[in-house]
Amino acid sequence: MYRANLLIAIFILASSCKPSTDLNKNSIAVEARTWSKVDGKNIYSDWKKFNAVTVDKIAGFDNAVQPELTRYGSNPSLKDQPTGFFYTKRIGDRWWIIDPEGYVNINVSVTSVRQGGSERNKTELIKKFGSPEEWITGTHKVLLSTGFNGTGSWSDVPLVRYSNENTKDPLIYTMMWNFYSSYASSEKRSGRDIVSFDVFGPGFEQFADSHAKRLEETSSDPNLIGHFSDNELPFSLGILDEYLQTGDKTDMNYIVAVDFLSDLDIEVSDVNDSIRTEFLGVVASRYYKVVSDAMRKYDPNHLYLGSRLHGRPKNTRAIIRAISPYADIISINYYGEWEPSVDHFNNWKEWCDRPVMITEFYTKAMDSGLPNVSGAGWIVKTQEDRGVHYENFCINLLKMKNCVGWNWFRYIDNDPSDPTSDPSNNDSNKGLVDNSYNIYKQLAEHMISVNFRRYLLIDYFDNMIR
Repeated sequence: MYRANLLIAIFILASSCKPSTDLNKNSIAVEARTWSKVDGKNIYSDWKKFNAVTVDKIAGFDNAVQPELTRYGSNPSLKDQPTGFFYTKRIGDRWWIIDPEGYVNINVSVTSVRQGGSERNKTELIKKFGSPEEWITGTHKVLLSTGFNGTGSWSDVPLVRYSNENTKDPLIYTMMWNFYSSYASSEKRSGRDIVSFDVFGPGFEQFADSHAKRLEETSSDPNLIGHFSDNELPFSLGILDEYLQTGDKTDMNYIVAVDFLSDLDIEVSDVNDSIRTEFLGVVASRYYKVVSDAMRKYDPNHLYLGSRLHGRPKNTRAIIRAISPYADIISINYYGEWEPSVDHFNNWKEWCDRPVMITEFYTKAMDSGLPNVSGAGWIVKTQEDRGVHYENFCINLLKMKNCVGWNWFRYIDNDPSDPTSDPSNNDSNKGLVDNSYNIYKQLAEHMISVNFRRYLLIDYFDNMIR
């Protein structure tokens, strides 16, 4: 086991400056700008004040306790059956991830733990660490010291595995496979004209089986928690119409759409958004079955973590219900809310008998020196404000009994000097570290405060509810 030393973490400032404007004795006022998209452009609101609660302001909670965690960042005081791999289980009325040794776990990870891609990033990495191997070894220690126990999507898995081989306290890691996006790209390269979400034809099933063979390589690694099949899939309302309008009447997508309307005794002219939404459940069920069957065929040991839903799909009952027979966890990229919505989590609980993991959220601060135009996160003024938002957001997640973890997006800031970066994510302060690999100390201090105390906070909230 390792003990969280909150006072002498090597990268934390000796003092911090809390926002001074209290709305009441149990909250902090943080100024932030909300994000929206209009005609394809990011639009931000004027500055507005939002309430936030940090661990030290929770009435009756003893934040002086020095918690202990197991080697997987699990709770050593609650144990179930060990299997050598991660699995999920509801104990009482709360969902947990169970680690390979049988201890209950909340996955607290950082996405995109990889070297920055710009020339500046490459130069700074060598200057600061000397080599990629030294970088991952140092980053491994920083993540554990900040209370994180894993890495999320788009991380450098070979280097994470290398680091895990050289330590007794491993980083849990995940893998992203892009089943559908890879299939669509391969079809486009072959010149085949397909519908926007072509999951019913034999091509997708055959591709998924072939694509999943690569899962065998890590199928025996106990430090792997599981697999994401895709990211933010195009579950659009127009899928039913597109299927019906295909020119090939022997295409299985067309046949499924026609049969769907026939079963409901509905004419094409009577199709409305309610029918289109219901059909999304049929499409989603097909997708999740195909990828789940393929993944479990080649890796029966690890969790299927879903497809990282975002936007309308995460609030669409038909899609969420379709996940239940196939995925082990509902993964959600969560934007647009200052803090988690109880209604969202209650809906997911009602619609799908599976736990939830928040797989993306972040804030970006103007004191970073970055423009912060791209991306969907909130804008705040300082790194201190980023940290306060993190605490408030995660404290509220811990109240949700169907939440089994969260992934902060992301490890390193966007670098505007990188010409190869995605235009939608190229100039924002999203990182735990800046473009010279310096940790944002005030942000990290707040992360430490809640990350290490997550099991104590769960006990506090659960006992309070009883």
